[in-house]
Amino acid sequence: MKKTITVVTGGHGGMGKAICKELGKTSAIVLAGRNLAKMETAKAELDELGVESYLCKTDIADRAQVQALADYVASLGSVKQIIHTSGVSPSDTGTENIIKINAVGTVNMVEAFYPVLAKDGVMINFASVAAYTMPQTDEWTEAFEAWNEPDFYDRLLALAGEPEDEEGEFFRAGLAYAMSKKFVIYFTQKNVVRFAQKHCRILSISPGCYLTPMHQKLIDNQPETAENQLELIPAGRWGHPYEMGALTAFLCSSGAGYVNGVDILADGGQNAGIFVPQI
Repeated sequence: MKKTITVVTGGHGGMGKAICKELGKTSAIVLAGRNLAKMETAKAELDELGVESYLCKTDIADRAQVQALADYVASLGSVKQIIHTSGVSPSDTGTENIIKINAVGTVNMVEAFYPVLAKDGVMINFASVAAYTMPQTDEWTEAFEAWNEPDFYDRLLALAGEPEDEEGEFFRAGLAYAMSKKFVIYFTQKNVVRFAQKHCRILSISPGCYLTPMHQKLIDNQPETAENQLELIPAGRWGHPYEMGALTAFLCSSGAGYVNGVDILADGGQNAGIFVPQI
């Protein structure tokens, strides 16, 4: 009998690591990402918990590297769960790489892993609450539909606009982030029928603000921005990575077998609090 394999991109990050610890209770884990040193540290933690794990250095923006990852994972056993958490934000990444990693990287992951995902498998792509902050325009949809065209990246980059100054670049990166995460949701839902035809599910999760190393950078570098964010969260606190681990584990379970083709907004009530008049 083949061993069950779970792939977690960004598995060395705050939420990714929590997900590895949960899913590692019933599956071998393959951690994939660009930072080998951080992945080795995460693997050491998993080793202490008795979780069988493997590492594969991968740049998800590179189609060939993602294909090599998929081939490697398929050689290990039955690929049942693909948890694609890897992504970057404007807090530490420029517009071009936001689009390459968040949007192009998601296409690469879906296209490479669709053929190797075993029956009853599930793929979960991570979007963001930021995807809900801006409406999807007709121009965005037209660009999203070009996901398999050679100029897909260029189309998204053009929609982000041209930077006029440092402040303009910050806005541009923020726009690219929201747009790229909106694409993650759109592309996930675009693949539902295809995945269902091989008895698999695909869905997405949009986290709000969780206490991860990435979010800690915002708290440390832009405390006023972080405080303003916190005031918008009805829960009155940041999310904890273990909560995302538990949510992901449930969505991968048979109990969630009818949850398919949707985005799960896990933001402490932030989106509703902002956009729906409250009692």
